Amino acid sequence: MTSHLPASEYLGASVFDSFAFAQTVLAGDTVHVSGMTPLRGEADALELVCPGDLRGQTEFELDILRRSLEGVGARLADVVAVTVYTTDIDGLAAHADLFRAHFGSAPPAATWVQVQRLLHPGQLVEITATAVRR
Repeated sequence: MTSHLPASEYLGASVFDSFAFAQTVLAGDTVHVSGMTPLRGEADALELVCPGDLRGQTEFELDILRRSLEGVGARLADVVAVTVYTTDIDGLAAHADLFRAHFGSAPPAATWVQVQRLLHPGQLVEITATAVRR
């Protein structure tokens, strides 16, 4: 089972087709979520959300993560691991409160990695996740 949000809210079907991936993949009760990006629209007209705003991009991605999980019957509380890729690890650390606010008192295992560049030149962060529906 996979699910997609509307292209007006996140990535359109052409993006998933072009890059040959699914947003979410359900394997039993385990949900694998592909990297959330601060983009929306179709492959030929991607729009960067919150240009130059690491906090805004992170908030957008955490909201997309929440809604993607809900699409397959899971919740943020079911997330057991996240990997966060960023072009600015110090900036991301300054916004750790976003992760506390979304994951609460039982946060998932996490790895944060600084990278030179992400898919879109203005992209500052990307978040992948694994959840287990309970």
